[in-house]
Amino acid sequence: MDLHSGLAYWIVKNKLFDYFHPLKTDFSVDVAIIGSGITGALIAHELCSAGIACAVFDKRTIATGSTAASTSQLQYEIDVPLSEMVGKVGESAAVMAYQASLQSIRDLESVFKETGVRPDFKRVSSIYLASDKRGLN
Repeated sequence: MDLHSGLAYWIVKNKLFDYFHPLKTDFSVDVAIIGSGITGALIAHELCSAGIACAVFDKRTIATGSTAASTSQLQYEIDVPLSEMVGKVGESAAVMAYQASLQSIRDLESVFKETGVRPDFKRVSSIYLASDKRGLN
């Protein structure tokens, strides 16, 4: 699937990762991770940190799928507004989901420090604008 046409900004800015040749021998791991974008990389990091043997597989060059095609914005806001989520799962579960999402950004900052990765990452303020009265909830 072509997730973007032309070259994504992040690929132009940071260049492609090293190319890894297709496997020529069999090997065994506890977990095979399909996809080498940010999600696959973070899963691999967590599993390796826990001592679990894993390998990452991707049909493309590393991190050139949806990760490269994204805006690369990290937001703790979930796709469902908090007020709507409260109505679906209750206040406690909704708040817990938002807090976990916020914590995930803090955890990612810790991974950057632990691994020595120096991303173009900075915290910025944002504002939520309501386009109608329903958005005020």
